Amino acid sequence: MSTQKPMGLHPAIDAESPTYWLYILSNNKPSGPLYLGDTECLSTRMEEHRLGLRRDYAHYHRLDRLVYFEVWHDHEKFIARLRRVRNWPRDMRLLLIESLNPDWDDLLPQFLIDHRPAAVDFSSLNIQEKAA
Repeated sequence: MSTQKPMGLHPAIDAESPTYWLYILSNNKPSGPLYLGDTECLSTRMEEHRLGLRRDYAHYHRLDRLVYFEVWHDHEKFIARLRRVRNWPRDMRLLLIESLNPDWDDLLPQFLIDHRPAAVDFSSLNIQEKAA
């Protein structure tokens, strides 16, 4: 029996399997409010938060710093983890964040670099241009 643990800050993503993201947003103060979210596409969801397309708690409290995330591939285990973390008191969420991100850095820039779509090498496709 294999146990699936959260992948932490640098998950290996398999493009074939579905992904479920648990993430926490904050502002630049550890004493500030926290927002616990979930999504199937973290980069899209962060873009929605950044552009103000989601009129939610994070928008109204200006929470724009991605301070923690996990990725899961098993939906049932993901839902169980999400429910568990949602029921935690604030102190436990702070310990979770500080266990992997003690300086409360914004993880979004590195996340976008690590998880951008793979570039296609068109030179290997052997495509001939048509003369106009």
